[in-house]
Amino acid sequence: MKRSVLLPIALALCAGPAVAQTKTAPAAAATAPPAAATKTPACASAGALPQSWSGQAYAIDGEQLGGIGLKAPLKLWGLQAPALRDAAKTETVGGMRARATLEDLLSRADHKVKCRIARFDSECRLVAQCALDEAQPVDLGGAMLASGVAWGHELEDALAWEPRASQRYADAEFEARKARKGMWPAWLGEK
Repeated sequence: MKRSVLLPIALALCAGPAVAQTKTAPAAAATAPPAAATKTPACASAGALPQSWSGQAYAIDGEQLGGIGLKAPLKLWGLQAPALRDAAKTETVGGMRARATLEDLLSRADHKVKCRIARFDSECRLVAQCALDEAQPVDLGGAMLASGVAWGHELEDALAWEPRASQRYADAEFEARKARKGMWPAWLGEK
């Protein structure tokens, strides 16, 4: 008798929050304005969303740039790099390699970049597609993916000024993974 009463209660407790989330998520998504069109209240101190930025930048980690005169850091659009530090605040090999690769790219153009800003992210960073400011501009995100020290991230969010950027980034990641460049052997579990 006890078993037949407890089982439905246990199932209701386990399924309750998941069911509630699935019921409310589509309604919330339908009423929420697109992230690119708005500025979250938490990002109010960062100011208005600029369309572009150019200047001298430095690598904070493998996916973020700090810039002279910027209030918020720039997050490179379309990629994710390993965390620079783990939970114990110890630097990671992957994170250090990604930051060093980004810093090496920046040094090619004396740290001068041109960026087109897409949006603020949830951490109030400026999500941007950045390129080295030189005669033959090099897309920093694409170069990071091609070097194998980062992977594609949120590529479904297309850029208005370059609709094929997502495909170009996915192709760069695929080629790096296929050639086992950078961190891909470790990420694929190879010894």
